[in-house]
Parts: sequence; C-alpha cells; structure tokens
Amino acid sequence: MTEQRKFARGFVLVGGALLVLVASVCAVTGAVSPMADPADFFDSALTLLPQPAANLVVAVIGAVTGAAALVSSGRAAVPLRTAAIVGLLVLLGPGVLAAVGYLPFLLISALAGDPDPLRKYLSVALVLQLVVVALVVTMLWTWIEQAVRGGGAVSPGRGRLWTWIAIGVPLAYAASRVLMAIGFPGLSMENSSAAGGLGLAVAAAGGAVLTWGLIRPWGERFPRWMVGLAGRPVPVRMAVLPALFVAVLVMAGSRLLVLQVLADNPGIPNHPLVWLPIVLWPLWSVALAAAAMHYRFRRARSAVEVVR
Repeated sequence: MTEQRKFARGFVLVGGALLVLVASVCAVTGAVSPMADPADFFDSALTLLPQPAANLVVAVIGAVTGAAALVSSGRAAVPLRTAAIVGLLVLLGPGVLAAVGYLPFLLISALAGDPDPLRKYLSVALVLQLVVVALVVTMLWTWIEQAVRGGGAVSPGRGRLWTWIAIGVPLAYAASRVLMAIGFPGLSMENSSAAGGLGLAVAAAGGAVLTWGLIRPWGERFPRWMVGLAGRPVPVRMAVLPALFVAVLVMAGSRLLVLQVLADNPGIPNHPLVWLPIVLWPLWSVALAAAAMHYRFRRARSAVEVVR
C-alpha cells in the first residue's frame, strides 16, 4: 500500500471516528448536535429529527465510514463504501455550498469595511461539514484510483457525454441568473440582489469552462500562455479533486433548491428558464463526478500508451 493510500485510509478512519465521538459527546452531555442545530445557518437535514435520533444517525454514519476505511477489499467493500458515501451526503446541508460560493464576495466585503457576514463562518457545524465533504471526496478519489489500478475504463463517448452535461447545466443556470439580475420580464426574483445573482452566474460559467478542460488538450497540458508551466502535464489531482469537490457541494446544495422548486416557493419565479436548471442540479453533480472519473481513466490510458 502506497503512502498516499495509507494517508487516505487513515483520514477516512479518523473522520468516521470524529463523527462517532461528536455524536457520543452530544448524547452524553445533552448538548445540541452541531449537525442538527436549527439556530446554526450551516445545519443539515438532521434538524428535522429529535436530538437523540440525530445523534444516532451521525454515530451510525461515522461507524460505517470507519468500517469502509478498514475494509478495502472483498465483497463487503463496495456496499460499505456506497453506504458511507450516501450517509455522508445526508449529513450535508445547503449551507456548505453557500459558504464556499460566497466566501470570495464576503472577503471583498470585509476588506471594504464590512466583516460582520464573515462571523457566520465561526461555526462548528461548518467545520464538520467541510470535514464531511473532504471525506466524500477522499473516498471517491480512492475508489477511482482503485478502479484505475484494476484496469477499469469508461467509454470515451459516454465520458464526453457526461462532461457536456456537466458543462451545460451550470451554463443554463448562469443564463437564468443573468436574466433575473437584469430584470427580464417574468424572471425577477424576490429578495435577490443583481450583484449576487451576477456573481453566481460568473461562478457557474467559470466552473463550466474549467469542466470543458476535462476534454480539451489544455486540460492535460498547460497552455502556452502560462509562463513557466507551458507544455507541462497538468497534475491529475489538480483537475480531478476540485471537480469531485464541486460535485459534492452541488449535491449538498441541490436538495433544498429542488425541494423549494417542487414546493412552489414564491421566491423562485415559476418559469422553466429558472426552475429547470435548478431541478437538474443533482444531474450536474453526478455528471461532474463521472466527467472527473473519465478524465482520470483517459490520463491513465495515455500514460500507458506513452510507456509502450
């Protein structure tokens, strides 16, 4: 086992143990679980459960995650990994996506003299959710690497299809945000600033461009205009890990947004150009993870061909 695999396995094991520890301490002391605190902006779906039930869920998910780290092969490995990843995703709320997405704008605001919004980031729940995101990314990366070592592959055509889906959905979302920001008839959104909407549009469009790099030559070798790096191979982790990170964040944020659309939230315009890109967020998450996996397999295949 390589040092990197040992580190990943140890991180997942420690992360699972941390979740069990947090749930146990809350259960014994009667403290409100940071994963189910309705007073915290970064709470998760567990706030719908009584505290004892929430603690039990967190402990079980932590135990399954630890077990998945220990059982790396055999028949039980795949079911354990799948259960751990699904369970960890349950622990994530939409706040973690908002925290990452709005952080650049809040930092600029703080530098301009308004640091108050950043105080929300002093949250135990946010720290735990970021740990959960890192656990999911690590498990997905380990799973992909194991598939690569086992000679796994993805159909080139299917991989490109997933990539184009992962490009198209955020572009559609960006377009809808631009239309809302400029006050397009029928698409105005209550309690939404034009600057915030345009910021989200820019972020989504930027993500789509970076995703495009997963199937472009400049996604494998740095382009000529990058002085000092031109022509050098792009480190595989530099492309795959951020894609998996965003895929997990999108899945975390998609649940609330989709539920708001299905519940006919009055704050979201009832127009296909607005609700359709939101409903497609879960597909965006899955497609982006699949696109990252396809990229990893293609780079592994290219490396073998070079050796030959």
